[in-house]
Amino acid sequence: MSLPFDTYLKSIQKNLQKGSERSHYPALKNLIDDPLHGIDAVIEEKGNKAGIPDFTVKRRELLVGYIEAKDVGIDLKQIEKTEQLQRYLEAFPNLVLTNYLEFRWYVEGKCRQTEVLADLSTNSGDGKLQIKNADKIAALLDQFLNYSGEIISKPEDLARQMARLTKAIRLATTTALDGEDNKGELHQLKQGFSEVLLPDLSDPDFADMYAQTISYGLFAARVGHAQNSGGETFTRRTAGTYIPATNPFLKRLFNTIVETDAVSKIDWAIDDLVLLLSQVDMGSILEDFGRRTRQEDPVVHFYETFLAAFNAALRKSRGVYYTPEPVVSFIVRSLDAILKEKFDLPLGLADNTRDPVTNKPRVQILDPATGTGTFLYEVVKQIYRNLEEMGMGNQWDSYVSENLLDRLFGFELLMAPYAIAHLKLGLQLQELGYKFKGKQRLGIYLTNTLDEALKKSEILFGQFVAQEANEASVIKRDTPVMVIVGNPPYSYQSTNTGDWISGLIRDYYQVDGLPLDERNPKGLQDDYVKFIRFGQWRIDRTGSGILAFITNHGYLDNPTFRGMRQSLDQTFDEIYIMDLHGNSKKKEVAPDGSPDKNVFDIQQGVAVAIMVKYPKEK
Repeated sequence: MSLPFDTYLKSIQKNLQKGSERSHYPALKNLIDDPLHGIDAVIEEKGNKAGIPDFTVKRRELLVGYIEAKDVGIDLKQIEKTEQLQRYLEAFPNLVLTNYLEFRWYVEGKCRQTEVLADLSTNSGDGKLQIKNADKIAALLDQFLNYSGEIISKPEDLARQMARLTKAIRLATTTALDGEDNKGELHQLKQGFSEVLLPDLSDPDFADMYAQTISYGLFAARVGHAQNSGGETFTRRTAGTYIPATNPFLKRLFNTIVETDAVSKIDWAIDDLVLLLSQVDMGSILEDFGRRTRQEDPVVHFYETFLAAFNAALRKSRGVYYTPEPVVSFIVRSLDAILKEKFDLPLGLADNTRDPVTNKPRVQILDPATGTGTFLYEVVKQIYRNLEEMGMGNQWDSYVSENLLDRLFGFELLMAPYAIAHLKLGLQLQELGYKFKGKQRLGIYLTNTLDEALKKSEILFGQFVAQEANEASVIKRDTPVMVIVGNPPYSYQSTNTGDWISGLIRDYYQVDGLPLDERNPKGLQDDYVKFIRFGQWRIDRTGSGILAFITNHGYLDNPTFRGMRQSLDQTFDEIYIMDLHGNSKKKEVAPDGSPDKNVFDIQQGVAVAIMVKYPKEK
């Protein structure tokens, strides 16, 4: 690579008196541009784009990397410590930071090479900047321009790169929010999410949610594209057509955001992610994606890796931890056995009998914190096994349409796992032989389970969120759900403080009608306690059913929870507990003296609880 450093430094010298970093932009652009090889350093107009470095470098319209330029003489060591550059290093895998004389090249957030082209303090006698290390600067820029990034061959690789680009979208969203008034497109969309899902939604939290919406919308679209495109190129404009019809909410919302340029300031970040996904061999990445014989679920692993890389704090605050397959299998098989043996339903979870009064299915199943759909996925596997054992496997297509879609439900608050659950279950049903017809959708809804089931207003941009929450409210309030299963989040610092769930939880603050009189009853406000209370409330309304959760085991023996234990004992006829222990805070050990390891990657011990309430006549 031969760069015109003499010409470049003369231009820098000429503009030094102007005292502005932008006055040197043309010189830096001329240094980087290489028409022969299709290299183009695009100067970004910050008013039109949000959260982006000064230059986007492309090779024949394909993204190469970014350059952030500071004024001549600025100490780049100090710039490295700024919040802006830390965000850039997090979001952009191939970045050059320069003050026009010193160049620092960063790969995946780490400084790989630093070189100085000239030094202001060592001018020649005539005041001209003297070139030094020209070969090293040329090599640094050459490596920057030829950096091809990580080779993506596994779900973990894709998750890391998606996480990085999702951070770029989040950064752009945050920057755009700061730069628009309350009537801007992003603020309107944020208001929709705030009204319907999270009343105390902050700008950073919204930016997280919004970035995940786009990221997982594009991921879902790319998977659909890999299966159905017939060779058509994957682009931002066509992405919406490939989001599965089983997820109408994401399809409508995504089309509004992406296809209509609703928020043009972040288009560049979306396009970078589209480019990444278009270049990935999605077939090999998701090989065995929907095979029911696998022992590991790559989609769950993919999302867990993604969220840990994208926002570990969000993962912790929302209690996003994945239930090991043996635990899920045990709980689902237990539910199936109880339905067969205790409720006289020979088909267990596959039972399709209807209530003679309401004509609604008796065995309606809900996972109120469904995440990526792990429990519902196992439920579908069990139902399929039951049908095969009864010689009804060949009826799968009609069975799903007539007897499954209207009795299998999931609620989820986080956007990315919600999208993945739709994708995973849709593919599973198809893999087993079901063909989706018309406008059929999966009963997985984006909603806050712990909010009261009220109809939400359909405000601008929030209308799709509101419609989703309204449909979920019907299930929450009116559907006689009989089986509630899952792994609800554990969050001691619960943000679910609405009047409805707080009112229900008050039942746990008393024993024999008298107050607990605990000095610190805060443990009763943990999210897992609220989810147990929700399940108890729903089954109480149904009149009979089964609640099966794996949760924090603190409620089993902590004195603070004695009102909760009494309330559950009064509601349910039988309660089965399997304490899995694993509480590192209690320094629990196994019977043989070895460390008592947790089934999750957490310090708090856990337990499986299966609680059964029979019909009154039993």
